[in-house]
Amino acid sequence: MKLFKFSTMKYLKLLIFLAVVCLINSCSKDAIFEPQNEGSSISGELLKSGKLSLDIAVVSDIHYLAASLLRNDAVNGAAFQTYLAFDPKLIEYSIPILDEVVSKLEKEKPDILLIPGDLTKDGEKLSHIAVAKILHRLASQGIMVFVIPGNHDINNPQSKGYRGQNSYETETVSPERFADIYDDFGYRNAKYRDPHSLSYICQVKSDLWILGIDDCKYDQNIGATEPVISGKIRPETLRWIKDKMKNAKKEKVTVLAMMHHGIMEHYTGQNQLDPGFVVDNWETVAPELMEAGIQVFFTGHYHANDITELQSNGKTLYDIQTGSLVSTPSPYRLIKYSGNSLNISTEHVVSIHARIPNGLSFVDYSTVFHQQHFDAYFDYVLKNKYLMPEPYASYFAPRFRNAIMAHYAGDEQITDDEQVKVYELLGVSQELYGAVMTLWTDLPPKDNEIHLELN
Repeated sequence: MKLFKFSTMKYLKLLIFLAVVCLINSCSKDAIFEPQNEGSSISGELLKSGKLSLDIAVVSDIHYLAASLLRNDAVNGAAFQTYLAFDPKLIEYSIPILDEVVSKLEKEKPDILLIPGDLTKDGEKLSHIAVAKILHRLASQGIMVFVIPGNHDINNPQSKGYRGQNSYETETVSPERFADIYDDFGYRNAKYRDPHSLSYICQVKSDLWILGIDDCKYDQNIGATEPVISGKIRPETLRWIKDKMKNAKKEKVTVLAMMHHGIMEHYTGQNQLDPGFVVDNWETVAPELMEAGIQVFFTGHYHANDITELQSNGKTLYDIQTGSLVSTPSPYRLIKYSGNSLNISTEHVVSIHARIPNGLSFVDYSTVFHQQHFDAYFDYVLKNKYLMPEPYASYFAPRFRNAIMAHYAGDEQITDDEQVKVYELLGVSQELYGAVMTLWTDLPPKDNEIHLELN
């Protein structure tokens, strides 16, 4: 069953309309890039400073659309509105939203900024160039920025601009071009580069590495009409990671990993209820990487601000997922890293420099926007997939909407009144009742404000 992630409607369409089309097999070249000379590392004040603690910011799923790709009142045009109906995000405000966060980071001045993918709406070359320019602004102030691609960023067949009522194709980027555009944000000064993907390792302190893992299936986008949503760590890349983790252990280095897809489920049954958002074979890959010595993954993709953990043999692996800037409630994270602990806090975009319809605040507009779109989506699914007649479909749609919005925000807690309304679903479908309640059941630990001890 696939009910929850509004952006998964694209995936639902893919299942319905392209079921007979075989996706191109993953046939990556033996080496996407020639690896850097191993042993090189980032030079700079941070590496030399010997600071005992670091300030780390995490911003995910920016989904930036360059201004030149939204012209002639295209926001109100048929093509753009159709896009939003199937994948609703605050795309028209992606520029002022990112501007607001960048301004906040310029004041916070973190040592490191991590961006685990989906930098652009749909991989538009012009959007990538615009984002890179903004990131250079932060880098020029001494902030070390690291990026990896998301499923929207490379070889995207949906790379489009919008003009008036219509859309048009615009150039996307290849893996090589992605690494070139973001050369200063992980690739040029990598200590190690994986020859089989866009994965890399950067040394930011003598005892700290940043591991960016590329798990996206952009090779399968070629010849397709929709980008592949799911992710997989290539077998060659997994071996490369394990090999480098041996070096880290010998050198007594802590490794902080980031990847677009989740390394584990963020609610019970997620991979069955909403496939494509947890990395393929996570049940075996997560324990392997934990055993290799990784304790922390920073992820994105699902647009939810959520933290989960996996424990085994006295070890713990944390998946710290950060929500999307263009999905309610537009969160980003600020983290104090002190070598054996992480103090995590969550900030939100509450205002932007843009004209909001009807005089609403940004927060109120975002809430109403998502409520209306989620209600329409779940009403459609309940009527067309589960054959639920009116007025029941429109009555129960808000139960799903409230659950997914609570999951997006993190630290979900259902109210007594909402529990009573959800319970009414049992009279219709135990399956649907279970689907709503698993979203409301927040897995440990806490999601937004938390102190985590590392081994």
